[in-house]
Formats: sequence, structure tokens, C-alpha cells
Amino acid sequence: MTAYKTDQSFHDLYFDFTGYQHPEYPKNRRAIAQDLAAAFAEIDEDQEAGQLVVSNSTGVYVYDDNEGHKLLGGTSFRATDNSGFYEVTGVSHIGPAISYLASLKKLNKDCWLQHVDEMIAHVKEVKEFNSAPIERHWTTQLKNPAWAGREKLIKNMIDYACSLAGNYLVQVKENPEDFCAQHVEDNFLQVSNEDYPIPFNTIMIGTFSVSGFSGTYSIYEVLSNPKIQWANAKVLIHNQAGTNTSAGLTARSNWLHPTILAIAGSELDEDRVIIVPYATVPDSLGSESLPDEDFDYLTQRVWGALYAPTQLTKRVFSDIKDIDIATPPLIPGDYGYTKANQIDDFIMRLKYSMADVTQLLANTVAFWLAGEAAAKNWELDKIDIPGLTTGFPEGISGYPEKSPEIRTTDNKD
Repeated sequence: MTAYKTDQSFHDLYFDFTGYQHPEYPKNRRAIAQDLAAAFAEIDEDQEAGQLVVSNSTGVYVYDDNEGHKLLGGTSFRATDNSGFYEVTGVSHIGPAISYLASLKKLNKDCWLQHVDEMIAHVKEVKEFNSAPIERHWTTQLKNPAWAGREKLIKNMIDYACSLAGNYLVQVKENPEDFCAQHVEDNFLQVSNEDYPIPFNTIMIGTFSVSGFSGTYSIYEVLSNPKIQWANAKVLIHNQAGTNTSAGLTARSNWLHPTILAIAGSELDEDRVIIVPYATVPDSLGSESLPDEDFDYLTQRVWGALYAPTQLTKRVFSDIKDIDIATPPLIPGDYGYTKANQIDDFIMRLKYSMADVTQLLANTVAFWLAGEAAAKNWELDKIDIPGLTTGFPEGISGYPEKSPEIRTTDNKD
């Protein structure tokens, strides 16, 4: 490597304009960009005042810009034992779990058969627990407003899912030589027979949709607060890289972006919604109030430091023609492209969300759910839920009230 080292004069010149967030930025100096951003904040109403909306991997929170910065509303995304998350997600994961078992068998890993025994036992236990009368059922006890009136549909879906999965695994144990990826596809994921006319792919989308809409509606309950003044709101989306496949770095890879815009409506300029996956989020986020230093940090040093330069650039270079970047085309799983009953589209989006590291897994259905909810004015009884209320094979209107019991294996090993 060359022995050359940048002369200090270049550093000084560089730091004249920017670099004030660099750890080696000289003390007692202020960059031109820093002072201009501060001046812009003083004269621009969009910067001068505005409530703070932060959405991260744990929840959505809205803070007042008045003294004390009181929490106006918030909801948690944490997977708790009273949210319904584990129930529907555990069932959803049966699909990829069985596919992975087929891969383990192909790799000659004998542990796959032990996992089969464990899964049979577990789906039997879930099926039994889920069989409680609807008045005592876990969905009724949960009292999830997003699921109101559809508790029995969810109960039936889970009963059917356990029946299909359990009996398929019994079949696998009895005839292990047949078990492979194609067998999973033909006899489970895309099964169609007298006992099981609804394939497990539909169940996966149904459970994704039920869980996804629960989160979407909880955000709506917080962000539909009439106290929120969207025109001046400062919106930050922060999904730490690694918490959900990747961090949802762009508007097209983060379902929270279209969801917040769908709730806020035309009053909120899209420029005011900024994705900041690598920002440091203070521990006080989620508390009943934000200390001044934390509120100022999020609104000025994070949001303001990114928003101001974009607006200033548009003013300074106003005579220069903008580059026209075409809006990305809609893809399967987007509202406006996919209809509620087109399960294959959602399965394509599921594969895309799992295989592309830039995507969040919830993108499978969440881009569609936000559009559907906004189009139906968030009226719960009118909103279609793919895989739960629609999307069944021709001639079938839903999951049966009672599905076949899980057989006892007659394997003699």
C-alpha cells in the first residue's frame, strides 16, 4: 500500500462544508451545511414545529411537540403471550418447517425423522387446545379488535391446518421413502383431495394475513388519533438491520411506509417519512414522555439532518432539471395488482420476501392489507382477509367446522 497520507489541508477543506457527524470532526468548529440546516429550521414551518412519529421493530409511538413531549399514543409489536402472534405464526411456520425436513432428508441427516415425531405430537396438542367451544376459545378470550367477528373462522382454519399437517406427517412416517420436496408440494402445500380440498399454501397466506392485519390495525388505532397534525409531522421508520431478515431500507421493501401513508392520507407529504435503519434510538422511546434531549435528537439530529438538505437542494438547484425516476411497477402481492382471492400471487410474494435479503417477511401480505383497509375506510367487516375469508378453491367458501382427526401411525419401526 502507498505511504501517501491525505494532507490535513484537504481534511480542513472537507470539514468546511460537512462531516460534522464524523468522529474526527474538529472541536469548536461548525460546518456550513450544519449552520444552513439550523437556519432552515428557524424559518421553515415544516421544521420549526411538528409532532414526532417513530415506528421501529417494537412498535409505533407518537409524541407531542409541546413542552414535556407527552406520548399521544403508542402500540407494541412485541411478540407477547396475549397478542395471538405465537398462535397463528406457529401454524404458519408448519409449511416451511416440513419443506426444510425434506431438505434434511435429502442431505442424509437422520434427525429429520425425530422432528417428524415431535411435530406430530405438537400439532395434535394444538388441535386439541384449539377445539374449545367458541365462547371459551382462545380467540374469544384474546379480544383482538382486528379479529372481531371472525374468531370462528380462525378457529376452523387452525383446526384444518393441524389436521392436514398431522396426517401428512403420519403419511411421511409410514412411507419415508416417498418424502421429498416434490412430495411436499403435491401432497401438502398444493394438496387437493376429498379430505383436504384446501392446500396448505392457502393456510400460510391466511395465517400471515391474520397476523399482519392485527399489526396493521393496531397501527391504525394509534395513528388515526385526531390530535396528530400530519402536515407538520416528522415521521421516522427504524427497523434495525437483522431484526426481520433485513431492515426494510426503502419504501418498496418496508410495509410500514405505505401503511403510515395510507392512514395519514394526503395531508402527509411522502418526503416527511424517512427510513433510518442505522440511527441510534434512545431507550426512552415508548415511555409516557420523551426528555427534551431525546426529542431534539430524533427531530433535529436524525429527522431534521436528513430532511433539511433535501429541501435545501431543491431550492438551491431550482434551475436544474430533475431526473425523472419512474415509479416502480406493482408486483404480485401489491394492492391494485393482486386480488384478495389470488393466493398464488401471495405465495410468490412470500418466496420473494424470504429470498430477498432487502425485504421484510411481513411484506408478504402487508403491502396488500394497507391498501385494502384504506380502500374500505378501515371498516373491519368489509375488509377481505386472503386465506381466511377468501381465496379458496372453486366451490369452497371456507374451512370446515371440523376437520379429520390426526391418525395414529401404523409404522412398526
